[in-house]
Amino acid sequence: MKGISGREWLLLSEFIKPHKELQERYGYLVAQLLANRNVDDKVFDNKLKNLLPCHLIPNMEQAVERIIKSIKRGERIIIYGDYDVDGITGSVILYDFLKKAGARVYAVLPTRQTGYGLRKDLVDTFAKYAQLLITVDNGTTAIEELKKSPIETIIIDHHNPHEELPPALIVNPKIDQGTPNELKEISSVALCFYLTARLNRELNVELDVRDYLYLTAIGTLADVMPLNPLNRILVSNGIRMLNYILAGGETTSYGIKVLLEGIGIKGEITSKDITFSVAPRLNAPGRVSRPKISMNLLLSKDINTARMWFKKVEEANEQRKHISNIAFEKAISEVSSQKERNFLVVRMGEWASGVAGIVAGRLSNLLSKPSAVFSVGKELATASVRGVEGINVYEGLKKLAHMYIKWGGHTSAAGITIRKEQVQTFETLVEQIFSQIKREEPRLYIDMTLDPACVDQRVILALKSLEPYGEGFPQPLFVSPPMRIEKVETINGRFILKAQHNITFVSYDTMLRDKWEKLPGSVRRIAYSVDTRKGKLFHLVDVEEPNGSW
Repeated sequence: MKGISGREWLLLSEFIKPHKELQERYGYLVAQLLANRNVDDKVFDNKLKNLLPCHLIPNMEQAVERIIKSIKRGERIIIYGDYDVDGITGSVILYDFLKKAGARVYAVLPTRQTGYGLRKDLVDTFAKYAQLLITVDNGTTAIEELKKSPIETIIIDHHNPHEELPPALIVNPKIDQGTPNELKEISSVALCFYLTARLNRELNVELDVRDYLYLTAIGTLADVMPLNPLNRILVSNGIRMLNYILAGGETTSYGIKVLLEGIGIKGEITSKDITFSVAPRLNAPGRVSRPKISMNLLLSKDINTARMWFKKVEEANEQRKHISNIAFEKAISEVSSQKERNFLVVRMGEWASGVAGIVAGRLSNLLSKPSAVFSVGKELATASVRGVEGINVYEGLKKLAHMYIKWGGHTSAAGITIRKEQVQTFETLVEQIFSQIKREEPRLYIDMTLDPACVDQRVILALKSLEPYGEGFPQPLFVSPPMRIEKVETINGRFILKAQHNITFVSYDTMLRDKWEKLPGSVRRIAYSVDTRKGKLFHLVDVEEPNGSW
């Protein structure tokens, strides 16, 4: 069966059956959802004591030793982060802790204009002012930049390493094949949380490192890390802390308090709130202005300062949305001539550099093809690359590494910089590479059939019990029995579908808009998810094509 989105529907409950014990203990709904995700009830045990120990992370102990030595010597330390949420939150954790530990520490974040990662001239400049450089969410591929470096460097990063490593102390789980897979899937902010926890064991600073868990949760979800057992522990505890702050609990985390209140989140915070409301706002200044704005918000020491920085974050977010929409419309126009391509390439001016990743992601989701969006300058062209399910874009791009001035990334996303005149060559070669990679037709994985009329408080509580949702542990998706569609309308940019029994579905997917006009009066199955805060509000994901059958 296919939906009007063009995706093949796969009903998981037809192929996967839950264990009888799980069903008896938690009921059919929860048991089926756990079975579909190939996990058991250990997902409910998110105690911090279950975290893997930090000594399993390569070079963690050596990094702790070097940082402590730097604090005791009174050396200047520079933290050099990244402009995305993972880099910002990781830098905030490390900066705040080291400051409270008495370190002479300074934080520097790049802008989109200066570019991702280290540069040789930047390293030389840092060496004039400090004795220790700590990178956060970058540095693993800074081989040339750190050769003959005049400053000792600790790299805290989770990006894939190249065959050669830079001459630095690298705290990255991926540089050692023997590191447990769970640790290889954590973000840079999680590495910073581990590092501060380990440092505090030695320094005994008067703070509770668990206070940093909300930042760890935000960075982990923003960077789309798989919700393996380790990440689930970090995220679930971080969300618990966010709910405490939002409910009016005593806190000195004024920045996040103002941010949550400003967004207008009602009731309990979910992982979806972080992914679609919190993270995009914290990302916005780094896309169109300076990421230090978000960092300053999160480091605010009083409520009035926090409100001032939040206003700047909101202004940047509005600007980001405006630029994103313009860039996406231009990208759609450009790829209209690339329908036969396996890998989409879009060229834009430097004005689009901050939103290239957003546009590439939307293109990939819409057209189910890997996409690269270049912002082309006078000499260099920098691209954000986004992949699709079933294709490792990093491995494909790796075959053209000889072309890149700078590059890095992981399975589903990457960033590359090449010379302006090589964009056409890249476009030709990357298409040849990805045309040889076998692609499956896009699929929509549906957990089970569930009549939306049967969604009651019991179902809501069951779905809430499985939070957090995210990469590798997706939000449950259901399909209705055949329903008569009474009405379709657009209200304030949202698409509203009203079905029999006065059931309402809401969608923001503009790509389905042109296919809706024939729906009223027809009887179709509807793929949807449940809004656990609003109960009877359902998010429309897809609608069955005519004559579909299971």
